[in-house]
Amino acid sequence: MSIFKKLFGRKPKEKKEVQPESNTSFKTATISASDLANLKVGDTISFGNPEEAEKTYEPKWIKPNENPYNLEVFDCREYALKMTSTTQDPKIATNFLNLRESDGKEYIGKFPENAAKCEVDLNFNTKGRQIPDGVVYKASEMEEKWDIYKYANFLFFVRSWTGELVYFSNYIPTAKGFKVDLIVLDDRKIDQEDPFFEFKVVEFLIHSHILGYNVPHPIPKSLDRNNHESILGYSFSMFGNKGQFATYD
Repeated sequence: MSIFKKLFGRKPKEKKEVQPESNTSFKTATISASDLANLKVGDTISFGNPEEAEKTYEPKWIKPNENPYNLEVFDCREYALKMTSTTQDPKIATNFLNLRESDGKEYIGKFPENAAKCEVDLNFNTKGRQIPDGVVYKASEMEEKWDIYKYANFLFFVRSWTGELVYFSNYIPTAKGFKVDLIVLDDRKIDQEDPFFEFKVVEFLIHSHILGYNVPHPIPKSLDRNNHESILGYSFSMFGNKGQFATYD
């Protein structure tokens, strides 16, 4: 994964081009009124499509030579493709629905809290295609955790449930596509034991949500690789149905 150019005094690694991979989708059944009444705020429920009842994905680590990414990845598809986010808090539900109407212009000129400016070196090949201003990615359901907007050569990465502006980056057109060399985020998020993690998140969001690639998302080093439930929970809460594979690399 590409990392900082200046902030931590390291040179960026050479980036491999990852080809988009077709997604596997699952249809979901309708939740009953009684089941809905028993759910607590933040609960998740697995529906299980009758036509896909026999298809399961074992949450496990997959070796680099056994997957197309050539990285050690953790398979999160059982959660990503089958879990459904629910809430009984009407404020959360209403806020999510109201945010579906936003075009993101309210974020122009704003920054994350305790904003820290960090220099990075991220390059993206779109074969010369540029991203137009406006809504770049919009969550259509609560299993999608991010909204992304672009205005005046800046990208705004916003949590779909809360409307929190988490990351802000520049957008510099290039002959092949575009690059990002500046990211702004809450400096309290930067873990000195894992200093490049938040920037790998931004890179993943661009690849997965903007460019549509099915690539592994980063997980923090603080997560125990043997605690599968912890990894699955983090993956789904952070990336929802886009978090199909996870990696420390």
